Amino acid sequence: MKDKLKLEIEKDIEDKISKVGVSVEIDITDGRGSNLSGSVCLIPKCDSSQKLEKGVAAIKEELDILLEQSRKLFEEEGSVEEAPDVDETMGAKEIWDVLSTVKDPEVLLAKFNSMSHQKRLEVADYVLAHCNVFSGPASIFSMRYNSEEGLLE
Repeated sequence: MKDKLKLEIEKDIEDKISKVGVSVEIDITDGRGSNLSGSVCLIPKCDSSQKLEKGVAAIKEELDILLEQSRKLFEEEGSVEEAPDVDETMGAKEIWDVLSTVKDPEVLLAKFNSMSHQKRLEVADYVLAHCNVFSGPASIFSMRYNSEEGLLE
């Protein structure tokens, strides 16, 4: 944002009093190559440094709030559940024991769908024949399993 913020100075010739504000230069580009440039007033012109300081403090406070919101967002995204390792040499029951520990349905879907077609069929047969498909991960599995494709959707 370097060189984008500008101090706007207006000097009244009669009163010899300066008014100072802050603006930001913006460039907007649409997806078709059109550009629009201009400036937006962030702090209206003030006739004292105290008023300008209040305006700057208000912007800093809002930026700090946005920064905190973004930290929380990144922390939540950073805590995305990692898919457990599944070795396809394992039996269907062992694979399901590993997959059933996954809490995030999207992670379960991705991990299951990344297995070979044959192993997916074996695990699906096990889950649908031996697990309670009315609760827990088996419930999610049974609702999202496409038997024609052998995939979770």
